[in-house]
Amino acid sequence: MPPARSPRPSFAAPSHSPRRGPWRHRALALALLLGASACDDDAPESPPAPEPAPRYEATIRRSGNGVPHITAKTLGSAAFGQGYAFAQDNVCTLADQILKVRSERARFLGPGAGNANVASDFGYLALGVHARAKDALPALPEDVRAMIQGYVAGYNHYLSQVEPAARPAACANAAWVRPIDDVDLMAYHISLALLSSSYQFVAAVTNAQPPTVTGGQHIDVPPPQAFQQLRDHDLGSNGWAIGAERSATGHGMLVANPHFPWQGELRLWESHLTVPDVMNVYGASLVGVPGVLIGFNDNVAWTHTVSAGQRMTLYRLKLVPGKPTHYTYDGQEREMVSRTHTILVRLPDGSLTNVSRTLYSSHFGPMLAIPGVTDWTAQVAYTYRDANLENTVLLAQFHAMNRARNLQEFKDAFATVQGIPWVNTLATDRDGNAWYTDAAATPNLSTAALDAWQQAISGADPVATLFFRNLNLVLLDGSTSVNAWVEAPGARSPGLVPFAQVPQLARRDFTYNANDSYWLTNPAQPLEGYSPLHGPARRSQQPRSRMNLVMLTEQSADGASGADGKFTLEELQAAILNNRSSVAELLRPQLVERCQRTPSATYQGKTVDLTQACAVLAAWNGRFDTDSVGAVLWREFIGTYPVNQLLNKGTLFDTAFDLNAPFTTPSTLTPAPAQGEDPALVKLAQAVTLLGTAKIAVDAPLGTVQFAPRAGLRIPIHGGHNRDGVANVAISGTLQSSLVDPVPARGTVLNGETGLSTNGYVVSNGSSFILALAYTATGVDARALLTYGQSGDPASPYFTDQTQRFSQKQWRTVLFNEADILADPALTQQVVSAQ
Repeated sequence: MPPARSPRPSFAAPSHSPRRGPWRHRALALALLLGASACDDDAPESPPAPEPAPRYEATIRRSGNGVPHITAKTLGSAAFGQGYAFAQDNVCTLADQILKVRSERARFLGPGAGNANVASDFGYLALGVHARAKDALPALPEDVRAMIQGYVAGYNHYLSQVEPAARPAACANAAWVRPIDDVDLMAYHISLALLSSSYQFVAAVTNAQPPTVTGGQHIDVPPPQAFQQLRDHDLGSNGWAIGAERSATGHGMLVANPHFPWQGELRLWESHLTVPDVMNVYGASLVGVPGVLIGFNDNVAWTHTVSAGQRMTLYRLKLVPGKPTHYTYDGQEREMVSRTHTILVRLPDGSLTNVSRTLYSSHFGPMLAIPGVTDWTAQVAYTYRDANLENTVLLAQFHAMNRARNLQEFKDAFATVQGIPWVNTLATDRDGNAWYTDAAATPNLSTAALDAWQQAISGADPVATLFFRNLNLVLLDGSTSVNAWVEAPGARSPGLVPFAQVPQLARRDFTYNANDSYWLTNPAQPLEGYSPLHGPARRSQQPRSRMNLVMLTEQSADGASGADGKFTLEELQAAILNNRSSVAELLRPQLVERCQRTPSATYQGKTVDLTQACAVLAAWNGRFDTDSVGAVLWREFIGTYPVNQLLNKGTLFDTAFDLNAPFTTPSTLTPAPAQGEDPALVKLAQAVTLLGTAKIAVDAPLGTVQFAPRAGLRIPIHGGHNRDGVANVAISGTLQSSLVDPVPARGTVLNGETGLSTNGYVVSNGSSFILALAYTATGVDARALLTYGQSGDPASPYFTDQTQRFSQKQWRTVLFNEADILADPALTQQVVSAQ
């Protein structure tokens, strides 16, 4: 407040004045006026009122490789600083995603190839993410709303400070880059919760039209294989929570190794947020999400892996004859709900036109149509229910985790908020406890419904069997309430499994996950008895999971944790990037012995000399490092087998999966026949022939073939595929809807199983934010890498710097303590504020 002014002096007429006529009054008034003027002239001027204190203010200090350390006095201001710093690195990506959830892509960018933008706009209108966000915001806790509002303000402040032409090339001068509001950001959070469910069905929802409807916008719908590829390849991770019994320090340790796209809206971004006496958290988050999704604070560290469970159920509706928008449910006729949506579409000449489309939903949820898979006919139609469509507490969940002061408070966040959308969680703490849970939103079906489904996928229902075995989707009969979701006390939303009934395990040695189900979180204590919608138990593990389990359980001088079986931080770092192949360790010696005995085989009618190939594999150490000679040949050899042959006895393995040896079986190479050619050597000849077609030498080091194209550079990348059985994943292909950060071209694909193209293995997905952490008696010791760097802008120095570090396995020391931050010679500082 401005200081109070001193009272002015009083001017009164003397009481003894002899004359008081009118002139006297006029003279007195003039004297008062002159006196007041004189006094005002002599008095110092009052100081101007000070500017009001800014609503938001944050200090952003960037350490080496551009990691922002953001400090503020309030949570809202910390989020403000985070939103501003994020926009500095990735403004175009968030602007595009906000355009998506506003259903305005076609308005600004045209219909898109195959009407992709039209499909996106209508699909997100049908899902109602923006409307849901508007309704949900007032119900969020005050501190969570403050963080959303602060992040929005920080992003908008960046837009106000940077000229449109100075933005990154992907969105420079773009009219669609505009200020956002808290509803926009909240809508985007809801869309992120749908990543493992409705996200993949947006085009299919828009495509769902009754058979009586003709004409209108054609929508290209991804082929059904895309849904399986999503689950098999695109989104995965390794997560290790190490307890006191396996820790050299006696305190908790963590390995975070999410496998996510290297471009687009699913890039992770690293930051450190500090609000004194309130929150001090470090880690990585997705585009537009305040706080940290994977990381640590002073006492608890955590990571996530994509859950093998189900986030939705599909329903096949039986239609009423002659009424393609009516269906039967428990013997009664029901009518679908129809809503007509209208969007603006930019035409080639720049003009705008209105386009309308009527979309339909059942009482379960939106209708959908995938050509050749879920066609809407006169007899049947398909719909689904999504466990995350009502998940409006994603940020509240992670905010509670960020602020947890101990592992019990961390667990309480899961029990009370229940906002985890589609991931497992691995956590450890300073006291050396390790914990796992698959608390992702999961449909709660009755025993009768589960029994009927299990019978259906055993072959009784060929369509349901196809959906589960090929697409890993649950298809139920939508004509009966037996298959409706069951309400249970304590669940976040009606019809979900409550937290008290989800898989979870506490240990003092370790918990882990690599995208198989909860079953072998720790093989010493298998988890069983949960709904199959949480994922299968007592099943063969994928090769990458097996490699994780070998490293976590082996105890030898050359094992991952050394002869003492207790991990040091350096051993954790080495283990997660050692690029060992479980499949090679199981089969390579046998294949080498056989090709040395018979160094040729016939493929496509031609005799193929295997002498050099055999020598290469004999000398190879079984790892997928950039200098590994033999890794390329081995990958193409294993890539000649269908992926299901990696899971049990068949054409590759001779020893079947054994429940009593769940991560060492299946094993042994299928033996050669007594007569005729050895099928394994024929497969090796096939791999040699394919490499010849690709003009790749059988002795090519992996790094000359597998690379990341970044800003004109060809950066060699180490790592393998899930089918290689390598923990550190480096693959081609991605799931994304970003229009500003496209997947790099990789030429003509020569082998769809391995991703080999005429350009080699072009890496666009895999290990992203890698963290190895150890709590100590006095603090936190951590190392990290963000494989693709902080910025999505090719012109930024933070676009290639960490990719080159990753190529050479050069970890960064995480700067978490104030003294370490201040000692960084690369440190810069910026104070940002706004009303």
